[in-house]
Amino acid sequence: MREVQLKWSPESIENSDIGLITRVAKKFEVVAHLEVTKTGVRQLVSIDFKEEMGPSDLGDIDYLDVEGPLNPYPIPEVGGEGYIVVWNRHPLSVAAINFDSLHVIPPYVIGEEGVQITIRGLPEGVSGFLKAARAMLPPDNVNVVDIREIEDTISQILTPKQLEVAVFAVQAGFYENPRKISKKELSELTDIPRSTLQEHLAKAEAALIEWAVKTHLSK
Repeated sequence: MREVQLKWSPESIENSDIGLITRVAKKFEVVAHLEVTKTGVRQLVSIDFKEEMGPSDLGDIDYLDVEGPLNPYPIPEVGGEGYIVVWNRHPLSVAAINFDSLHVIPPYVIGEEGVQITIRGLPEGVSGFLKAARAMLPPDNVNVVDIREIEDTISQILTPKQLEVAVFAVQAGFYENPRKISKKELSELTDIPRSTLQEHLAKAEAALIEWAVKTHLSK
């Protein structure tokens, strides 16, 4: 299994058809893929419209169809922000769909700082998508990660219990900003005493930080 991070600078995006989105919105964050077909992706988007721009301006982009609001949230007004559901038929999105062994991982943002997306899949699918991306919109930076190697490393530096607790904490939103769950609530959900939970997380954090720093210094 392989994971690849692709980045495009604001300048690269501005000079491409994806730049049409940045002319309408300050932020176009794909939160989830609601449906994937061979001709496009139905996306849940968190959007922040620019002044005097709104859903109709987004719908004027050839490869986007605005389906409507995410119930029960109202559709954002001109110059406003909120959630919206769109069909995205951009060639880059369709290229990713055509590789069965590939998955584009939300969330990812198209905005004033450019674009960064993460894809994960089997080597042949990742290689095929990279060739397609370079032909359509060459990324400014490509970072390839071997997932299996990372998983093997993590299993070596963390105990099974530390890994279990860390994964649960991440999935529950403990490390998000702002946090979605407190340490007390996490303790109650896992049925692990708070002091023990704290110990597992602290040791896992220390081990992962030490590994990350050593990996960085060895490059």
